[in-house]
Amino acid sequence: MFSNNGWLVRAILVLLMFAAVTVSHWGLCELTRETRFLVPSSREPILLKPEVVKLFCLGHEQLAADLYWLRFIQYIGDGNARRTDQYQNAYDYLDLVTSLDPRFTQPYWFAAFTVGAEMKRPDLAQKLIERGIQANQNNWYLPFIAGINQYLFAHNETAAANYYRLASKFPDAPKWLGRQAEILQAKIPSLVKEVNTWDTIYRTSTDPLVKERAKERLAATWMRVFKVSPSEEIRKKARTALAELGVEVR
Repeated sequence: MFSNNGWLVRAILVLLMFAAVTVSHWGLCELTRETRFLVPSSREPILLKPEVVKLFCLGHEQLAADLYWLRFIQYIGDGNARRTDQYQNAYDYLDLVTSLDPRFTQPYWFAAFTVGAEMKRPDLAQKLIERGIQANQNNWYLPFIAGINQYLFAHNETAAANYYRLASKFPDAPKWLGRQAEILQAKIPSLVKEVNTWDTIYRTSTDPLVKERAKERLAATWMRVFKVSPSEEIRKKARTALAELGVEVR
């Protein structure tokens, strides 16, 4: 009966996937994963395994990924709750989204900033980002993100520089990437490297949430420069940079 009503079949699939996402989000089913980072809660999302979600998809994995992505954005948007649970479900959400649609690149930024930074698990963030690199082999942005995760959150300057060099080899990569690798391995103060990294993220990111987070970190780093620098010239530079970011120094 459905052969002549393709729209009806698609509508039913959408409803099934939406139901699966909703059920998993509110924790009304009891499926577990080896990589859980959960605390008991009546509102706690229990996320389905990617292979289970695919059973509902019937070839529409990208649509399911979009639905889970919207749930993830709602999840991280609840700032008060995330300050309490330290983003403990971020990896599970992003693992599910990127398993369903590994060519969707936006989640990899959040792998670095929520899993690598907030969860303090740059190793898990790297696992997700490597999935993206393999699925998007013509995209310089993915190894660039891997480099950021390695430098800022894993504190591995050598690995970060290697990723930057890898990214710089892509035909459409910006010319400053090679310079970024040199800066990381140069014998200059770590605060200078950190300012440079956050400034690059802030000025190149197109995602509003990532850009705002980078702005906050950049301002905080410039403030540290202002407070610890013995040089009046550098303090003046820091004051100017902070003013451009909308931060007044008294």
